[in-house]
Amino acid sequence: MKTPGRWRLSTMMALLYAVQGAFWPLLGVHLLELGIDGRWRGLIFASQAVAATLLPLGAGQLVDRLMPTRTFLVVSYAVGTLILAALGSGWIVGPGPLLATFFLYFCVAMPSHSLASSLALRNLDAPRSEFAAVRLWGTVGWMAVGWGVSGLMLALGGGRARPGGMHEVFWLAAGLSAAMAAYCLVLPRTPPLAREDGGRTSLRKGLELLGERDVRVFLITTFGVFLTMPLAYQVIPGYLAARGMPREWVSTAVSINQVPEIAALAVMPWFLGRLGYKGTMAVGLGAWFLRYLVLAAHPPLWLAVGVGVLQGVGIACFSIGGQVFLDGRAPATHRASVQAVFLVVSTGLPSLLGSLAAGEWLRRTVPGDDPWVFLVPCILTGALLMYFTRGFRSSQVSTAERPAASRVDVDAGPPQRIHTMRGAAASVGDQVTETADG
Repeated sequence: MKTPGRWRLSTMMALLYAVQGAFWPLLGVHLLELGIDGRWRGLIFASQAVAATLLPLGAGQLVDRLMPTRTFLVVSYAVGTLILAALGSGWIVGPGPLLATFFLYFCVAMPSHSLASSLALRNLDAPRSEFAAVRLWGTVGWMAVGWGVSGLMLALGGGRARPGGMHEVFWLAAGLSAAMAAYCLVLPRTPPLAREDGGRTSLRKGLELLGERDVRVFLITTFGVFLTMPLAYQVIPGYLAARGMPREWVSTAVSINQVPEIAALAVMPWFLGRLGYKGTMAVGLGAWFLRYLVLAAHPPLWLAVGVGVLQGVGIACFSIGGQVFLDGRAPATHRASVQAVFLVVSTGLPSLLGSLAAGEWLRRTVPGDDPWVFLVPCILTGALLMYFTRGFRSSQVSTAERPAASRVDVDAGPPQRIHTMRGAAASVGDQVTETADG
C-alpha cells in the first residue's frame, strides 16, 4: 500500500536534485573556460566535501532536537538562490572568490540532502519498499535538467567554448532553487522527536550503531568508494570533451548515467527481496568496478559514454540501498543524524580527498590522454568489492515493515509510540533488528 501524499515527497526529491544537476555536471568545463587551473578546480570541488563533512551532523542534530525539517529546507534554499544568482551574474570569476562562494553555497545546500532523505523515510509507511520509488524522482529531476541545460545552451548559441564560461546554467539553478524554497512550505510537518535527549545521548547512540559489524563494514566500504567519485564529475566531463564531445552535449551525455539508475530504483524492492542488502550492494560495487575497468582501457568515445550507465546502477544499488539499510538501523528519534553520518562518510571526507587528488592529477596531465586516472580507482573498487563480500555477513532482508504508529503524519501531533528501530526482522524487547546488508 502506498503512503498517502507520497507525490509530495517525490516532487521534493525531483526539485532537490534538479538544482545541483543544473550546474554540477558542467562545473569543471565552466571553471576551465574561466582559466582556473587544475589545483584550484580541485579545491573548488573539494569545497562541497568540506561542507558535507562539517555541516550535516550539526544540521541533523538541529532538526532532530529543535527545528522542523521543512523550515530548515526553506531557509537553506532561499539563501542558496541568492548565492547561485550571484554566480550567474558573472561578477565572481577569480579562483579565490569562486572558492569562497562555492564553499558558502555548499554550506547551506549540502545538509539538505541527508535531511530530505530523512524527511521522506520518516513520512513513509513502508520505507524499505517505498523509498526507492520516491528517490527515483530525484534522478528524474537530475536527468531532465541535464537535457534542459543542453537545450538552453543550443538556444543561446553556447556550442563554442568562450572565456566567459557557462553562467546561464547558474541562472537556471537559481530559478530551481527558488522553486524548491517555496515548495518546501507544503512538505509534511516533521517536528523534532529528540527534544528530551542531550548531545551526549545522541553521540552514545551513534557510537552504538557504529559498533554493529555490518554497519561498520558498509561505512568503511562507502568511504573507499567515494574516494573515486570526484572522477565522475571532475574528470569525466573534461575527458569526454577532450575526446571530441561537443560542449553543449556533455551535460546530456553525463545524464545518460541516470537511465539505469531509474530502472534500478524502480525494481529496488525486488532487488532487496531477492538479493538482500548484501547482494544488492555488491551489484552496485561491481558496476563501478566494471566502469572504471572499461575507461582504463581507453575505449572509443561511444563506449566511454555508454559505459556511464554503470554509474547509475552503482548509485541505485549501493548508495540508495545503503540509505535504506541505515534508516532501518537508526533509532527513531535520531534518523536525521544517522543520515547525516552517511553524508559525511560519502560526500564528506572521502570526496574531499578525492577532489584534491583529482585536481592535482588534472594539473599534471592532458585531459583524455592518461588512462591511469581510471586504473587506480578500478583497483581500489575491486579491492573494496572483495572486502565487502567477505566482511558483510548478513544476506537477507526481512519483509516486516515499520508500523504506521512510528510515522509522523502531515498535520498530526507527535506519534503515540516511537519505535527504537525500524524495518525489522526480529523483535528483542522494545527494539527491533533487521538482517542487514553491508
